[in-house]
Amino acid sequence: MSAVIEQRAQPADLEESVYRLVKKAVQFGKNVQILFHTDDYLCSTDRYLVILGESGKFLIHNIEFDEVLTASQDDYRARGLKSVALTTQVEENGRDIREFYWQAAFQASGGRLLDGCREDDVIQLRQWPNFTRLYTSPNIYRISSLLSARPTTLDVAAKLLSVSKEELYQFYSAALYSGYAEVLNRAVVSEIELKPHPYVRIVKMLLGRFGGHPA
Repeated sequence: MSAVIEQRAQPADLEESVYRLVKKAVQFGKNVQILFHTDDYLCSTDRYLVILGESGKFLIHNIEFDEVLTASQDDYRARGLKSVALTTQVEENGRDIREFYWQAAFQASGGRLLDGCREDDVIQLRQWPNFTRLYTSPNIYRISSLLSARPTTLDVAAKLLSVSKEELYQFYSAALYSGYAEVLNRAVVSEIELKPHPYVRIVKMLLGRFGGHPA
């Protein structure tokens, strides 16, 4: 029986999801509020995701994480965050942006290696995530213990722990994309690069309105 966690919603491709916009906001240090539609309103002011690109924090209000990750581009709109009160709230109560990256990558993986992850990578867990607030799988603590104690490959980890490669693929994808893991046997870019996307101009235009001019 597979140990890969079953998500409540069909994961969206990272290149088609809010993840792309979040990564760009953090990359360029922009504070962004993403408003999500409801049945009654085109964009609700009470269902939103806030990203503080400058400090690397986020807050989700009145909407499930699954819904954020599976939202299509027609389900939300982004705007620059101008509210000082909301900015202060996120600074004080927001979560580490790495947790958002973990959720998105874990969901998108579904038991496969995401782009930038290789089966022969020698992996070490640099820091334990706070699993009480994240998607997990049945053997996640055993995997974390091994990879934090000794660098190893996924193949060796699967044999030592007697867990499925699918569960390890999901763990590694989430850990690398969120920055909790590092690769020791090859050079990797500091940021996982997303492929060119037909809507990239829209993303650039949105962020440009927030006071920056992304390349």
